[in-house]
Amino acid sequence: MAQGLSIANNLLANSVQFNLNNNQSALKNIVTQLSSGLRINSAADDPSGLAIATNLQTQVDGFNTAVQNVQNANNAAQVALGALTTTTDILQRIRSLAIEGSSDLNSSQDRVNLQAEVSQLLLEVNSISQSVNFNGQPLLDGSHAGFQPEQQAAINVTSNSALSTNGAIQVSGFNYGFLIASAIGVSAGGVNYFNTTPNAAYPGVQGIGYGQSTVDGTIELQVINTGVSIAVQETFIQSATGYVCVSSTLFGPSGASTATRNITANSVGNSRSGFDNVAITLGAITSNDVGVTAYVKVSQNVAALTNPNNPAFNFQSGANEGDVIQIGIQATNTQTLRISNINLALSAANNPSIGAEDAIGQVDIALNTILNQQALLGAVVVRLNEDANNANIAAVNLQASESSIRDLNVGQATTEFTKLQVLVQVGTSVLAQSNTNAQSVLGLFR
Repeated sequence: MAQGLSIANNLLANSVQFNLNNNQSALKNIVTQLSSGLRINSAADDPSGLAIATNLQTQVDGFNTAVQNVQNANNAAQVALGALTTTTDILQRIRSLAIEGSSDLNSSQDRVNLQAEVSQLLLEVNSISQSVNFNGQPLLDGSHAGFQPEQQAAINVTSNSALSTNGAIQVSGFNYGFLIASAIGVSAGGVNYFNTTPNAAYPGVQGIGYGQSTVDGTIELQVINTGVSIAVQETFIQSATGYVCVSSTLFGPSGASTATRNITANSVGNSRSGFDNVAITLGAITSNDVGVTAYVKVSQNVAALTNPNNPAFNFQSGANEGDVIQIGIQATNTQTLRISNINLALSAANNPSIGAEDAIGQVDIALNTILNQQALLGAVVVRLNEDANNANIAAVNLQASESSIRDLNVGQATTEFTKLQVLVQVGTSVLAQSNTNAQSVLGLFR
């Protein structure tokens, strides 16, 4: 429908103003996007997109922080591993001193001098255990031991001697050609005496005889000539106390089925002849075997420890609640390593170097403990590194997803910016012309 001239409403200017306002608003928005580099600057730009992008960025930030946590954990593990390496070196030195002290060419004073160095080295083991920390958190004093599994009592024949009849007598798994034909932890009636805890009903020296707990110690067997017969003398040293026992029973070379060849430790009364709940079957000794020795190292049972007051370390290695790696680092002092009572100067009438011999076995147990701890820490470091790699990959992929939602397509936005600039400029010019057009009504009054 045709429309005449109107001065009450400038309809042309109003139409131009409407479009100009829309273009200016769009230009303002595109300028904001170009200046920030983001397509979404507020929830008004894309409500659902902002929520998704924010959640993705939260995950990215979490993974990046977790990577830093892993790096800190790695650094702490390296500090602990360095200290354990030093402790290992100390234990190896103690072992060397024990081997030196085991020679009977050393005098009693020589062993006292060797023990003086050992005592200082043991103090250093305790010092390392107490002082090593990372950011104020102690690492090796047991403060973060967490659950520690049970360690079963164990027997290890550290030295066995071939007899003059070596290889000649083998019956049902017993090699009577060696001084120790077999060595086992004893049991009876379904009770495993070898791995027991102390039994108050049988007081006395622990680990010696029926019902007592198995303790750290060394059993020495030596073929001797009594002047009447050839026999085996059994000696036991208890590592924790230095208590030395010599069996009152001499074990002879009679038939394989006789009681004198079987050293038992699980019976009551006079037949309780063995030590530390270890049953030993002897080989076929002869006069040609006088002087040969064999050693059995016994390590005691260590009960599982829950350590509720010394929880394990938790390392947050992921972006979400519960993404943790846990590791317990047990104490590495002389008490937990069971070497606090090493005494190279300890001797017995029939064996002046028995203290040094026992020390070798105790240090071996301690070294195994330290090496196991190092292996555990090393394994955790490997796992942490894998977690860090996974976190980095996840962070990169999530960042890419977040970017595709929130980031601005600059090329497209620049084109839009140029278009809107032109539209605003044209609109401004048209608005001016529209206002001029309304003034043409005045020509009617001339």
